[in-house]
Amino acid sequence: MGLTESKVKDLHDKKFDALYDKHRDEWLAMVSNAYYFAKTHVTEGREPRPDDIHKALLPILEVNENLRKHQEDNKARFKHFRDYFGDYIIDKFMEQEAMKK
Repeated sequence: MGLTESKVKDLHDKKFDALYDKHRDEWLAMVSNAYYFAKTHVTEGREPRPDDIHKALLPILEVNENLRKHQEDNKARFKHFRDYFGDYIIDKFMEQEAMKK
């Protein structure tokens, strides 16, 4: 897993960057919830790795109507787009957290 430049380009081609921008606060709140879940229940208080956060985030993304509609509208229904988008919003969350320090 993990975000690569190739994945970012695939997401941009299907306008997932615009989806992120449109619902930025919602995505960051989801990642924050997944982050704290992973930190509490997976890593026992240590900083969770992005893949640990991703595992907690996926069930939330799978049922998110904004994401599902975007995938349908942009012919991006493949599961890997949801996985890539999860990596993308985790990356954005981590950037934001790093700026706070």
